[in-house]
Amino acid sequence: MRFRRSLISGVLALAAATVAVPALTAGASVSSSSSKPSIVIGSTNFEEQAIVSNIWADVLKKAGYNVTVEPSLGTRAIVVPAIEKGQIDLEPDYAASLLGFLHGGNPQPAGDIITTAIPADQKALASYGVTVLPASKALDTNVFAVTKATASKDHLTTISSLKPYASKLTLGGPPECPTFAGCEPGLKKVYGLTFAGFKSLDEAGPLSVAALKNGEVQVVELFSSDGNVVSNNFVALTDNKHLEGADYIVPVIRKSVDTSGVASVLTGIDAKLTTTAISKLNLDVTSQQEQPAPVAQAWVKSVDG
Repeated sequence: MRFRRSLISGVLALAAATVAVPALTAGASVSSSSSKPSIVIGSTNFEEQAIVSNIWADVLKKAGYNVTVEPSLGTRAIVVPAIEKGQIDLEPDYAASLLGFLHGGNPQPAGDIITTAIPADQKALASYGVTVLPASKALDTNVFAVTKATASKDHLTTISSLKPYASKLTLGGPPECPTFAGCEPGLKKVYGLTFAGFKSLDEAGPLSVAALKNGEVQVVELFSSDGNVVSNNFVALTDNKHLEGADYIVPVIRKSVDTSGVASVLTGIDAKLTTTAISKLNLDVTSQQEQPAPVAQAWVKSVDG
Protein backbone atom coordinates (compact mmCIF):
# COMPACT_ATOMS: atom_id res chain seq x y z
CA MET A 1 0.00 0.00 0.00
CA ARG A 2 2.94 2.31 0.42
CA PHE A 3 2.96 3.78 -3.08
CA ARG A 4 5.94 6.12 -2.79
CA ARG A 5 8.25 3.13 -3.13
CA SER A 6 5.76 0.56 -4.37
CA LEU A 7 6.53 -2.37 -6.61
CA ILE A 8 4.05 -1.13 -9.19
CA SER A 9 5.79 2.16 -9.87
CA GLY A 10 9.11 0.38 -10.08
CA VAL A 11 7.93 -2.09 -12.67
CA LEU A 12 6.26 0.60 -14.79
CA ALA A 13 9.48 2.61 -14.81
CA LEU A 14 11.69 -0.29 -15.88
CA ALA A 15 11.72 0.73 -19.51
CA ALA A 16 13.40 4.00 -18.59
CA ALA A 17 16.22 2.39 -16.67
CA THR A 18 18.70 2.18 -19.52
CA VAL A 19 18.48 5.87 -20.35
CA ALA A 20 18.00 7.46 -16.95
CA VAL A 21 21.58 7.18 -15.66
CA PRO A 22 23.81 8.09 -18.60
CA ALA A 23 26.32 9.83 -16.31
CA LEU A 24 27.06 6.65 -14.38
CA THR A 25 29.63 4.80 -16.39
CA ALA A 26 31.67 2.92 -13.83
CA GLY A 27 31.49 1.78 -10.26
CA ALA A 28 34.32 0.78 -7.99
CA SER A 29 37.97 1.33 -8.70
CA VAL A 30 41.05 0.77 -6.57
CA SER A 31 43.51 3.59 -6.07
CA SER A 32 47.14 2.77 -6.86
CA SER A 33 48.10 4.26 -3.50
CA SER A 34 45.57 2.30 -1.47
CA SER A 35 44.01 -1.14 -1.37
CA LYS A 36 40.71 0.38 -0.37
CA PRO A 37 38.16 0.54 -3.22
CA SER A 38 36.47 3.74 -4.30
CA ILE A 39 32.71 3.37 -3.83
CA VAL A 40 29.77 4.97 -5.66
CA ILE A 41 26.58 5.01 -3.58
CA GLY A 42 23.29 5.52 -5.41
CA SER A 43 19.74 5.92 -4.19
CA THR A 44 16.21 6.45 -5.41
CA ASN A 45 14.46 9.81 -5.15
CA PHE A 46 12.96 8.80 -1.78
CA GLU A 47 14.31 11.15 0.92
CA GLU A 48 14.87 8.35 3.42
CA GLN A 49 17.20 6.51 1.06
CA ALA A 50 19.12 9.71 0.40
CA ILE A 51 19.62 10.11 4.15
CA VAL A 52 20.88 6.54 4.51
CA SER A 53 23.18 6.90 1.49
CA ASN A 54 24.79 9.92 3.13
CA ILE A 55 25.08 8.14 6.49
CA TRP A 56 26.98 5.32 4.83
CA ALA A 57 29.11 7.75 2.83
CA ASP A 58 30.07 9.65 5.97
CA VAL A 59 31.22 6.61 7.95
CA LEU A 60 33.03 5.10 4.96
CA LYS A 61 34.89 8.37 4.31
CA LYS A 62 35.91 8.49 7.96
CA ALA A 63 37.26 4.97 7.54
CA GLY A 64 39.45 6.10 4.64
CA TYR A 65 37.37 5.16 1.61
CA ASN A 66 36.88 7.41 -1.40
CA VAL A 67 33.10 7.71 -1.71
CA THR A 68 30.78 9.43 -4.18
CA VAL A 69 27.04 9.76 -3.54
CA GLU A 70 24.67 9.80 -6.52
CA PRO A 71 21.29 10.64 -4.91
CA SER A 72 17.84 10.79 -6.48
CA LEU A 73 18.58 8.60 -9.48
CA GLY A 74 14.91 7.73 -9.87
CA THR A 75 12.85 4.68 -8.97
CA ARG A 76 14.04 1.24 -7.88
CA ALA A 77 13.68 0.20 -11.53
CA ILE A 78 16.58 2.54 -12.32
CA VAL A 79 18.74 1.99 -9.26
CA VAL A 80 18.69 -1.82 -9.14
CA PRO A 81 19.75 -2.25 -12.80
CA ALA A 82 22.47 0.35 -12.16
CA ILE A 83 24.01 -1.75 -9.39
CA GLU A 84 23.54 -4.95 -11.40
CA LYS A 85 25.52 -3.35 -14.26
CA GLY A 86 28.23 -1.99 -11.98
CA GLN A 87 27.30 1.66 -12.56
CA ILE A 88 26.99 2.07 -8.80
CA ASP A 89 28.44 -0.08 -6.01
CA LEU A 90 26.10 0.34 -3.06
CA GLU A 91 22.47 1.30 -2.51
CA PRO A 92 20.05 1.27 0.43
CA ASP A 93 16.93 -0.77 -0.17
CA TYR A 94 14.13 -2.56 1.67
CA ALA A 95 14.43 -6.32 2.05
CA ALA A 96 10.87 -7.44 1.25
CA SER A 97 10.08 -4.82 -1.41
CA LEU A 98 13.38 -5.50 -3.17
CA LEU A 99 12.60 -9.21 -3.23
CA GLY A 100 9.21 -8.57 -4.81
CA PHE A 101 10.77 -6.29 -7.41
CA LEU A 102 13.32 -8.96 -8.31
CA HIS A 103 10.42 -11.33 -8.95
CA GLY A 104 8.52 -9.17 -11.41
CA GLY A 105 6.69 -7.06 -8.86
CA ASN A 106 5.15 -10.02 -7.06
CA PRO A 107 5.46 -10.10 -3.23
CA GLN A 108 7.25 -13.25 -2.09
CA PRO A 109 6.50 -15.36 1.01
CA ALA A 110 10.20 -15.24 1.91
CA GLY A 111 9.81 -11.50 2.38
CA ASP A 112 7.59 -11.94 5.41
CA ILE A 113 10.51 -12.21 7.84
CA ILE A 114 13.99 -10.77 7.61
CA THR A 115 15.77 -14.09 8.21
CA THR A 116 14.40 -15.45 4.94
CA ALA A 117 14.14 -12.19 2.99
CA ILE A 118 17.88 -11.46 2.90
CA PRO A 119 18.97 -14.96 1.73
CA ALA A 120 16.30 -14.79 -0.99
CA ASP A 121 17.54 -11.36 -2.09
CA GLN A 122 21.11 -12.66 -2.13
CA LYS A 123 20.13 -15.62 -4.29
CA ALA A 124 18.25 -13.43 -6.78
CA LEU A 125 21.17 -11.00 -7.14
CA ALA A 126 24.10 -13.44 -7.06
CA SER A 127 24.44 -13.79 -10.84
CA TYR A 128 24.98 -10.02 -11.13
CA GLY A 129 27.87 -9.99 -8.68
CA VAL A 130 25.69 -8.28 -6.09
CA THR A 131 24.84 -9.30 -2.53
CA VAL A 132 22.94 -7.98 0.50
CA LEU A 133 24.50 -7.33 3.90
CA PRO A 134 22.77 -7.78 7.28
CA ALA A 135 19.79 -5.53 7.89
CA SER A 136 19.76 -2.37 9.93
CA LYS A 137 17.30 -2.05 12.82
CA ALA A 138 15.24 0.48 10.84
CA LEU A 139 11.92 -0.87 9.60
CA ASP A 140 9.97 1.10 7.00
CA THR A 141 6.55 -0.44 6.53
CA ASN A 142 2.86 0.07 7.21
CA VAL A 143 2.00 -0.03 10.91
CA PHE A 144 -1.20 0.07 12.92
CA ALA A 145 -1.03 2.67 15.64
CA VAL A 146 -3.01 3.71 18.70
CA THR A 147 -2.66 6.60 21.10
CA LYS A 148 -0.46 6.12 24.12
CA ALA A 149 -3.55 6.49 26.34
CA THR A 150 -5.37 3.67 24.53
CA ALA A 151 -2.29 1.46 24.63
CA SER A 152 -1.93 1.99 28.38
CA LYS A 153 -5.64 1.52 29.14
CA ASP A 154 -6.00 -1.73 27.17
CA HIS A 155 -2.43 -2.99 27.58
CA LEU A 156 -1.84 -2.98 23.83
CA THR A 157 1.61 -3.86 22.50
CA THR A 158 0.96 -6.13 19.49
CA ILE A 159 -1.71 -6.34 16.83
CA SER A 160 -2.83 -9.61 18.45
CA SER A 161 -3.50 -7.76 21.69
CA LEU A 162 -6.30 -5.84 19.91
CA LYS A 163 -8.50 -8.93 19.64
CA PRO A 164 -10.53 -8.48 22.86
CA TYR A 165 -11.22 -4.83 21.97
CA ALA A 166 -11.48 -4.63 18.15
CA SER A 167 -15.27 -5.04 18.02
CA LYS A 168 -15.59 -1.76 19.96
CA LEU A 169 -12.97 0.18 17.97
CA THR A 170 -13.07 2.07 14.66
CA LEU A 171 -10.25 1.46 12.20
CA GLY A 172 -8.98 4.32 10.05
CA GLY A 173 -6.93 4.13 6.88
CA PRO A 174 -6.70 5.04 3.20
CA PRO A 175 -9.74 4.45 0.96
CA GLU A 176 -8.33 1.15 -0.39
CA CYS A 177 -7.86 -0.34 3.09
CA PRO A 178 -11.13 -2.38 3.06
CA THR A 179 -9.99 -4.28 -0.04
CA PHE A 180 -6.20 -4.34 0.38
CA ALA A 181 -4.74 -7.59 1.72
CA GLY A 182 -2.29 -5.75 3.95
CA CYS A 183 -5.00 -3.72 5.68
CA GLU A 184 -8.54 -4.59 6.87
CA PRO A 185 -8.87 -7.98 5.11
CA GLY A 186 -5.42 -9.02 6.36
CA LEU A 187 -6.22 -7.94 9.90
CA LYS A 188 -9.27 -10.19 9.80
CA LYS A 189 -7.59 -13.14 8.07
CA VAL A 190 -4.29 -13.13 9.92
CA TYR A 191 -5.34 -11.76 13.31
CA GLY A 192 -9.06 -12.53 13.46
CA LEU A 193 -9.94 -8.87 14.02
CA THR A 194 -13.37 -7.46 13.16
CA PHE A 195 -13.72 -3.76 13.92
CA ALA A 196 -16.86 -1.83 14.83
CA GLY A 197 -16.41 0.24 11.70
CA PHE A 198 -14.00 1.76 9.18
CA LYS A 199 -13.37 5.43 8.44
CA SER A 200 -11.84 6.35 5.09
CA LEU A 201 -9.00 8.84 5.56
CA ASP A 202 -5.76 9.52 3.66
CA GLU A 203 -2.62 7.41 3.30
CA ALA A 204 -0.84 8.02 6.61
CA GLY A 205 -1.26 11.75 6.21
CA PRO A 206 -2.69 14.61 8.29
CA LEU A 207 -6.26 13.29 8.15
CA SER A 208 -5.18 9.97 9.63
CA VAL A 209 -3.11 11.63 12.35
CA ALA A 210 -5.91 14.04 13.28
CA ALA A 211 -8.54 11.29 13.37
CA LEU A 212 -6.50 9.25 15.82
CA LYS A 213 -5.69 12.27 17.99
CA ASN A 214 -9.31 13.46 18.23
CA GLY A 215 -10.79 10.02 18.76
CA GLU A 216 -12.67 9.64 15.46
CA VAL A 217 -10.77 6.36 15.11
CA GLN A 218 -8.98 4.32 17.74
CA VAL A 219 -6.65 2.41 15.40
CA VAL A 220 -5.11 3.89 12.26
CA GLU A 221 -2.67 2.77 9.60
CA LEU A 222 0.51 4.87 9.41
CA PHE A 223 4.08 4.44 8.16
CA SER A 224 6.64 3.16 10.64
CA SER A 225 9.40 5.63 9.80
CA ASP A 226 7.88 8.83 8.45
CA GLY A 227 7.88 10.55 11.84
CA ASN A 228 4.15 10.73 12.62
CA VAL A 229 4.34 7.94 15.18
CA VAL A 230 7.30 9.49 17.00
CA SER A 231 6.23 13.14 16.82
CA ASN A 232 2.72 12.41 18.12
CA ASN A 233 3.79 9.92 20.79
CA PHE A 234 1.64 7.21 19.22
CA VAL A 235 2.25 3.51 19.84
CA ALA A 236 2.91 1.36 16.76
CA LEU A 237 1.64 -2.13 17.52
CA THR A 238 4.08 -4.94 16.78
CA ASP A 239 3.10 -7.01 13.75
CA ASN A 240 3.70 -10.27 15.62
CA LYS A 241 2.17 -12.48 12.90
CA HIS A 242 3.98 -10.79 9.98
CA LEU A 243 1.07 -9.33 8.04
CA GLU A 244 3.43 -6.79 6.47
CA GLY A 245 6.69 -7.57 4.70
CA ALA A 246 10.04 -7.32 6.48
CA ASP A 247 11.04 -4.01 4.92
CA TYR A 248 14.12 -3.35 7.01
CA ILE A 249 16.69 -1.08 5.40
CA VAL A 250 19.52 -3.19 3.97
CA PRO A 251 22.79 -2.45 2.14
CA VAL A 252 22.75 -3.82 -1.41
CA ILE A 253 26.38 -4.01 -2.51
CA ARG A 254 28.54 -5.24 -5.35
CA LYS A 255 30.77 -8.10 -4.29
CA SER A 256 33.77 -6.29 -5.76
CA VAL A 257 33.61 -3.73 -2.94
CA ASP A 258 32.23 -6.04 -0.25
CA THR A 259 35.48 -6.31 1.65
CA SER A 260 35.59 -7.19 5.33
CA GLY A 261 36.48 -3.57 6.07
CA VAL A 262 33.51 -2.12 4.17
CA ALA A 263 31.12 -4.68 5.64
CA SER A 264 32.36 -3.94 9.15
CA VAL A 265 31.84 -0.19 8.76
CA LEU A 266 28.32 -0.60 7.37
CA THR A 267 27.26 -3.22 9.89
CA GLY A 268 28.56 -1.07 12.73
CA ILE A 269 26.54 2.02 11.83
CA ASP A 270 23.45 0.03 10.81
CA ALA A 271 23.32 -1.49 14.29
CA LYS A 272 22.59 2.05 15.53
CA LEU A 273 20.08 2.91 12.80
CA THR A 274 16.71 2.15 14.39
CA THR A 275 13.17 2.89 13.24
CA THR A 276 12.97 5.71 15.79
CA ALA A 277 16.27 7.17 14.59
CA ILE A 278 15.33 7.19 10.90
CA SER A 279 11.89 8.60 11.78
CA LYS A 280 13.50 11.60 13.46
CA LEU A 281 15.91 12.07 10.56
CA ASN A 282 13.01 11.95 8.10
CA LEU A 283 11.25 14.66 10.11
CA ASP A 284 14.35 16.86 9.92
CA VAL A 285 14.38 16.59 6.13
CA THR A 286 10.65 16.67 5.35
CA SER A 287 9.36 19.00 8.09
CA GLN A 288 12.38 21.19 8.80
CA GLN A 289 13.36 21.42 5.12
CA GLU A 290 16.94 20.38 5.83
CA GLN A 291 19.16 18.61 3.28
CA PRO A 292 19.87 14.86 3.66
CA ALA A 293 23.68 15.19 3.73
CA PRO A 294 24.06 17.52 6.75
CA VAL A 295 21.24 15.72 8.57
CA ALA A 296 23.08 12.42 8.04
CA GLN A 297 26.43 13.86 9.09
CA ALA A 298 25.02 15.35 12.28
CA TRP A 299 23.44 12.04 13.24
CA VAL A 300 26.62 10.07 12.58
CA LYS A 301 28.54 12.53 14.77
CA SER A 302 25.97 12.13 17.55
CA VAL A 303 26.17 8.32 17.62
CA ASP A 304 29.68 7.64 16.38
CA GLY A 305 31.71 10.55 17.72
